[in-house]
Amino acid sequence: MLTFELVTLDGVKHSSECYEVILPTGEGQIAIFPHHVPLVSVASPGVVSVRKRATDSDELLQHFATDGGVIEINDRRVRLLTDEAETASDIDHTETQAALARARELAAQADDRVATADAAALIERRLAQLKVTELSNRKRNR
Repeated sequence: MLTFELVTLDGVKHSSECYEVILPTGEGQIAIFPHHVPLVSVASPGVVSVRKRATDSDELLQHFATDGGVIEINDRRVRLLTDEAETASDIDHTETQAALARARELAAQADDRVATADAAALIERRLAQLKVTELSNRKRNR
């Protein structure tokens, strides 16, 4: 088993024993299992998924929307340090859709690289939040 810790600016958002943690990185998603090689890496904004037991199906995964951060892995512990992390119950789907539309407008109006990068980060964050709510809704509709 692994210990997974999700640490935000407000403190520990989530801590549990689990079998697998799936994290978004700049090179794509990585899956972490017990006895993973030690690693420090950068997490991209996206969805973090946690599988409690090896026999759990994908429908039982627990999901968090994060805005990226730093990943620290050693033997049996995975820690993600991030500014913010939310579960589906923390996210208002309608409000997030409106925020995504505003972020896309900002991207269209951006007149320099900094404004473009800021808008892109907002878009990625909102898309991750919407993905978490969609995954949660699929679980409930089964």
